[in-house]
Amino acid sequence: MSFADLFDWFDHVYIVNLLDRDDRRAETTAEFARTGVAIPNDHITFFAATRPTDKGEFPSLGSLGNMISQTRVLADALDRDLDRVLICEDDLHLLDVTDDALAAVIADLDNQQWTIALLGYLEPETPPTDHIGLIPWSEGTLGVQFWAIQGRETIQAYHDYLVAVRSRPSGHPDGGSMFFDAAFNMVRTKVDGVTFRLATPNLAGQRSSRTDIHALRFYDRIEPFKTLAGLLRRTLNIRRRSPQ
Repeated sequence: MSFADLFDWFDHVYIVNLLDRDDRRAETTAEFARTGVAIPNDHITFFAATRPTDKGEFPSLGSLGNMISQTRVLADALDRDLDRVLICEDDLHLLDVTDDALAAVIADLDNQQWTIALLGYLEPETPPTDHIGLIPWSEGTLGVQFWAIQGRETIQAYHDYLVAVRSRPSGHPDGGSMFFDAAFNMVRTKVDGVTFRLATPNLAGQRSSRTDIHALRFYDRIEPFKTLAGLLRRTLNIRRRSPQ
């Protein structure tokens, strides 16, 4: 089994990407090519992310943009009558996992009961390893680089939850005006019928890249630091391919 088999399991694979981040599109295209998959194609496409002009009560423009973009992906899946989709960030870093591990994840996607599965993440750093594939997970996670959702009812419910989050003030007990990572954690307890699974081992991390979510630091705004930062990140990304 390979990443290509994993991608084929889904009705569609979305890669969320701002139109002006052609650097990330190129890096993600190379990342998929490293696993033998040429993108974009009819099955795996870049999805144009949103860049708002007013952040409202959200922590940043980027955090609101990400929330809107993820909502629009789910709306697109509903419009296209898709049942199971894989959603990727354009800074994902596919890890060097074994074919057996990928086969186990695909088998569990087939055989386990689940509605949302996090396949690539930053935390937990060391999830339990007594089962290779998908495991139930009730604790928090960080990083939503590579996640899956299935079932039209769940897709609709998650979409509606994100719409509600955007309309609520920050600090609302049901979730409001926050990072998508936080909403990803809260949806598991705030929406009925969610069955959450975590992939072990972790299949994807995050490439080191200039952020679109937080304010830019000086080394991402000023030359020659901007160029040097890009070179350093590419070196770090090569070293991060092994799963934690």
